[in-house]
Amino acid sequence: MLATGAPLNFYISVEPSNGKPTPGKYTLRLSLKVNDVERPICEPVSLRLSVDPRTLDFAVFLFPGKKNVVPAGSLYSMRVWLRVNGVDHRIFGEDELWVGKDLDFETVADMATARLRSVTQDEQVYEGIVGRARVRFTVRWHHIGDRLYKYTLEYDASGVGVTLIDDLRLIVDGDPRRLTFLIYTVPMRSVPVGASHRLRVWLKSLLPAVPSAADSVANLLQHEVVYQRLWKSDAFKLGARLDFEALGPRLIMGASACVPQTVVMETQRAPQSPLGYQQDPKARLV
Repeated sequence: MLATGAPLNFYISVEPSNGKPTPGKYTLRLSLKVNDVERPICEPVSLRLSVDPRTLDFAVFLFPGKKNVVPAGSLYSMRVWLRVNGVDHRIFGEDELWVGKDLDFETVADMATARLRSVTQDEQVYEGIVGRARVRFTVRWHHIGDRLYKYTLEYDASGVGVTLIDDLRLIVDGDPRRLTFLIYTVPMRSVPVGASHRLRVWLKSLLPAVPSAADSVANLLQHEVVYQRLWKSDAFKLGARLDFEALGPRLIMGASACVPQTVVMETQRAPQSPLGYQQDPKARLV
């Protein structure tokens, strides 16, 4: 099927618990392939089947999601129903399927995009400004087997890093370096200003060009881009030079009471304290 021009394929696996197509417990899994990238969606479903699983029939369909979303035409709801002997059972549903071809992200107000800076054999680095702070986003992938890759995403700002995605499994047709990401933030109302952001991560892949006799060289070099949203956060808290005094006159601000202290972890013998470490004897207790 097509969703805003993006080619979609849904795959449903029906897995018997005993490895044989006999009556009993089965696990159903759903995956979505957008262009040349496949990923699991929805949680697996367990069913008891007394019919031949090879004769199952499914109804899979999309319908537009909420109105007034940006980019326009990118949000869909998805349903998968199992049809057996005239009875329909809903097994999968997703109301935030974001996908489309050549989406207009320029309509996203106040969007701050991270720019691709470098690509190696197994990572891509993007840099952007979030709340006046310079942030580096690093996407890494690890080849697990066949066409299966494990993806991770982390950010680093001024020497402090956090892992945002620690295990995203994607089945990729071809070289994973051909895939790129659209990473952007949108500021939210917050006190202090610039402290809270919406963070969105989209995957970008190119549709193969289909040449014709009427195409010019310039047209052949222009590829159509398919987008699918992989991850989001509405609570990305980060900023530079934040004005915490803006919280108001009732704010009680703490102050450092001493210089940093070194704590030596106990590793060779039984801990000497209930917390499992031995404190530096020269350090002052506070």
